[in-house]
Amino acid sequence: MTKSWYKDWFNTQQYLDLYKHRDDDDAKKIIALLFRNIELPKGAECLDLACGNGRHSILFAKKGYKVTGIDLSPYLIMQAKKRLHKEYKSYQNSLKFIIRDMRKIDYKNKFNLVVNIFSSFGYFESDKENFKVIKGISDALKPGGYFLFDYLNKVNLIRTLVPYDLKILNDTEYIQIRHIDKSLVIKNIFIIQRSNNGKSPKIHHYFEKIRLYSLNDFKAEFKKHGLKIIKVFGGYTGGRFDKNKSERLVILARKL
Repeated sequence: MTKSWYKDWFNTQQYLDLYKHRDDDDAKKIIALLFRNIELPKGAECLDLACGNGRHSILFAKKGYKVTGIDLSPYLIMQAKKRLHKEYKSYQNSLKFIIRDMRKIDYKNKFNLVVNIFSSFGYFESDKENFKVIKGISDALKPGGYFLFDYLNKVNLIRTLVPYDLKILNDTEYIQIRHIDKSLVIKNIFIIQRSNNGKSPKIHHYFEKIRLYSLNDFKAEFKKHGLKIIKVFGGYTGGRFDKNKSERLVILARKL
């Protein structure tokens, strides 16, 4: 498994296909949750960090905000730009997509809101590298700006981990094998593309590896970097966070 597994896996159409169940309805739910708890003036500056193909970025632009979407994957940024130019041309002046490493976002006091959604955190080898992302987010926020952070719930994930599953999408099989190794959840992804002309199938092998952190870990790091936690939710509908039962860990914080 390479240290930069995310450069390979997130740069594929298969990644989008496997997670297509995380659709626009899911995106609408978490954004609705956010705006039930904060107010932003029209024209506010928003950063969608690890924006993928832009499904959240576009929804923020529709609300009248100026949005910057950042992702390391050239393929996902290309898909986001295609979607913008084909489906959402009217937002081209208020929405841009940039290829950039989340550890090096390099903005200072620019944004009213930063979002990091769908467990787009914990990809790097060391705690230092991972928490460098939190520092960068704090630096990028204006004083009083908001940070919405959507991550998996460590305790519940360990308790309910599904070690193996198989999905068949069209002519492609996705085999996912998961295990916990110390503070990491590791997934092996085997993709078997069947041939219609009698040839041998194509087989691809990718990895996901996410370092597991608890709410207490984030409380310490947020405080260290001047981010005050306002609310903590256990899912996109806004229910109370229960470390033993909640599927998600959704944190809303504000820069001091």
